[in-house]
Amino acid sequence: METRLVFLLGCIASFLIGIYGANVTCTVNYISYICKHIANTADFPIVLPANIRKVTLFGTNQLDRSFPNGLFRNPSWLNVSELSILEFSSIDFIEEEFLAGLDNLKFLTISSCPELKKIQPDVFQSTPDLEALYLDGNHYLKLPVVEQALNGTLDKLKYLSLTGIEVIGRHVVLGEKFARVLFTKHLTYIEISGVKTIIIEHVDVLKLLSNVKYLNISYSTLLVADSIGRPVNEYFRNIEYLDATSTTSFGQYNLHLDDSNISWVLGENIKYVFAQHITDPNVRLRLNANYNFENGGLQGLKVLDLSRNNIMFLNITFSGTNDFSALETLNLSSNHLEYISPSLLSSFPSLKLLDLSRNQLHLMQNMDDFLYLFSRNKDLEIIYLPKNNLSVVPSDLFSSNTKLRVIDLIDNELTCLNIDLHHILELSLVDLRNNRLRSLPVAFLEQLEQIRFHQDTAEKHETSMTHILLNDIQDKILIAEKYKYGYNASDNIVFKKVMDIVPQNLLLNVLENPFVCDCDSLDSMKWIVSTYIGIVNRTRLTCKYNNNAELLNNAVIETVRDNCRLLHLTGIAIVSSVATMVSILALGITIHLRRKTVRQSQDLHVLRREILDDNIQFKFVVFLSFCSKDSHVVENIIQPLLNTFLQETFNTDKNLVCTGADSFVPGMLIIEEIHRCINESLVIVPVITPAFLESRWSLRECVDAIEGHKQVVVLMEQNTDTSETIETIRHLIGQYTRASWSYSDGQFVIHPSWNIICDGIIRTAIDSIRNRQWN
Repeated sequence: METRLVFLLGCIASFLIGIYGANVTCTVNYISYICKHIANTADFPIVLPANIRKVTLFGTNQLDRSFPNGLFRNPSWLNVSELSILEFSSIDFIEEEFLAGLDNLKFLTISSCPELKKIQPDVFQSTPDLEALYLDGNHYLKLPVVEQALNGTLDKLKYLSLTGIEVIGRHVVLGEKFARVLFTKHLTYIEISGVKTIIIEHVDVLKLLSNVKYLNISYSTLLVADSIGRPVNEYFRNIEYLDATSTTSFGQYNLHLDDSNISWVLGENIKYVFAQHITDPNVRLRLNANYNFENGGLQGLKVLDLSRNNIMFLNITFSGTNDFSALETLNLSSNHLEYISPSLLSSFPSLKLLDLSRNQLHLMQNMDDFLYLFSRNKDLEIIYLPKNNLSVVPSDLFSSNTKLRVIDLIDNELTCLNIDLHHILELSLVDLRNNRLRSLPVAFLEQLEQIRFHQDTAEKHETSMTHILLNDIQDKILIAEKYKYGYNASDNIVFKKVMDIVPQNLLLNVLENPFVCDCDSLDSMKWIVSTYIGIVNRTRLTCKYNNNAELLNNAVIETVRDNCRLLHLTGIAIVSSVATMVSILALGITIHLRRKTVRQSQDLHVLRREILDDNIQFKFVVFLSFCSKDSHVVENIIQPLLNTFLQETFNTDKNLVCTGADSFVPGMLIIEEIHRCINESLVIVPVITPAFLESRWSLRECVDAIEGHKQVVVLMEQNTDTSETIETIRHLIGQYTRASWSYSDGQFVIHPSWNIICDGIIRTAIDSIRNRQWN
């Protein structure tokens, strides 16, 4: 009885010392127990609180060279299934009895012990049920020592991590002995990363990989012995996760981005591929190729990370049996991308997260391909576009992405905002931080109000993205945790970045923009201050007023409003004074109109001379731009009638209307002939029809003419829907009057009359000549 009492008091004393020692701090968190600053044997917890399953022990550099035996013999340790021993920087030796008492241990981590060199061969005999062993960050620990310690033990081992071992040495050799020792295990998870060189020396190592699902060889140089020969992909058939980040060589399995046999290497079950920074950093890649997947493969791929690979141009097509229907995450960030083909992204119909941050996409922002970049990605939920130097975002860029939750445009050069978002009803975050916005358009803000109103009134439906980190879907650590604990053990995964959780309702971030407080932005400022939409750090927003940065609040809005009213009253006074001058001006206007009639006659004479003189630059009054599908109505009706009316006006039989069919020189490039005809014509008349709006060439002709400052008169088929076309065409139709035509009872009908249309074309042609003379 007395002996038992002494033992009990000793245990209690040791426990209290472990908790209340001078430097040691121990905390309990549900089933976890954490002790920090362990400096000597007395600091180790001898008796654990009830129901503890996980223990983490952080050390110092003050402990002796080896761990003491008998630390875990108390019965309370029998409940422990996970033990982590970290940062004991003076330990270089682990004795045979160190783990005695941990009979039910399943997960063991002995990490960041940089002096650890020796592990006794029988040290794991005390933990027969061990499933996971992590020996990361032990820089002096050599692979033969690990092989010896594992030989004949741990038949249930599934997870082995040796990241950062033998850093002091030259290489790690994976040979026949390594494979033989591990063949008796049930390994599905292997991590050997962060070492100088990994040499695969024996074919049995590849056979070992045939059972592996998780393979991490990142930040290493990997070499395959020539004696192995070129193996078949059956060795990789079960690999689901491959991290080859910064792997400078992959031997016979090199992950060259231009290798069409990449699927042959990876195997058909691959789900996660991290291939960051595997290319030569001094070479910019232009990938313009077709990848052949005749042997299948990659159809289960969910995450593909090709960031930091110096890809400048990306136009890849795929052939074969693979449809990439499972791909949900694509990371192309930090690649210097100047162009990416919409057809490539359309190959990934299930894409949910796309990271294009830190590229140079401003170089394609004015191309049609940029407008249609995400048009086929109907399931897209998160789009990252930070740091692309974008100054413009087309209004219809996200017209097909109704499931978008996050639009990230931070750190760009946006000066205006015209994005159409009204159809994206589940939108959770629009991040416009650190751009060059001086105000927010009221129309854009009203869209956000409507979206938030819908979210507040609609029935709530949980989505897959609601409670997930923005980067969870591509975070390597979190994915590794899932392989470690199982996909259903979500309680073991700790989400640390609470602020990165996707919000339930719409959130807007406009921090670090150079907003101004003036009369033009008054409505925008009032909206920002008063809206019930969530705005990140609303109270920190500032605007420039009288050359000072002022907090954006009701006080500064009232000041601006008062000044605007004063300016308005001053304007009224000025208008009253000006009214007395109107009668005087009326007389001047009458004289001016008489002179204008004379000038128009002179201008028409100049125009006739410009057109009829063969030595003058302009050969045609009109260049007809149309789609080849509409050639029957253009060439048989519109062109002859328009040419006849113009010939009568100029009293000439010269052809005054140019079409490609009549004027293109055979053998020349089409695009060069288009530009020549546009330059030789005074006015461009696009014949806009549904076929025209679907034709890339027709749209290009019209856009080139507008960008070349040509005068344009629109002739459009009635009931043509222009709501989905490019912004340039919609702006043209919305800002200028146009003629229209239709078929009524089989008859061609045009409004207004040809006389009025020709009068408009002639006026526009005169303006073109006058502008040329002024310039």
